[in-house]
Amino acid sequence: MLRTALAADDPALATRLTDGLEPRYPLDAHALCAARAQLAEYAGEHAHAAALYDEAAARWQEFGNVPERAHSLLGQGRCLLALGRPGAEQPLREAHELFAAMGYKPALAETEALLKQMAAAPAS
Repeated sequence: MLRTALAADDPALATRLTDGLEPRYPLDAHALCAARAQLAEYAGEHAHAAALYDEAAARWQEFGNVPERAHSLLGQGRCLLALGRPGAEQPLREAHELFAAMGYKPALAETEALLKQMAAAPAS
């Protein structure tokens, strides 16, 4: 729901979805970490978001949630790319593999576009 709220350009709703949430179970904690990453990215806090996405990807991997891990890797790569930092390719390639295996076409297309953007960027 949070991803949908942000895609609809409604950060107030997205924030309300997480306000006051106290994780009771590991799943709650993992989801809250990913939600905080998404909110930070939306706010333009790309460095903070990249770190949170990295943590979320590790949490989702440990928990065995492949779709959410793929979305966290995509977010991490997107933020690292926005910052012009090295290291964006690895999470984007991992996300690409996961989205391709699951047949998540919209997320796969976004990942491919970011990889192409990265390949077209001049080396620094």
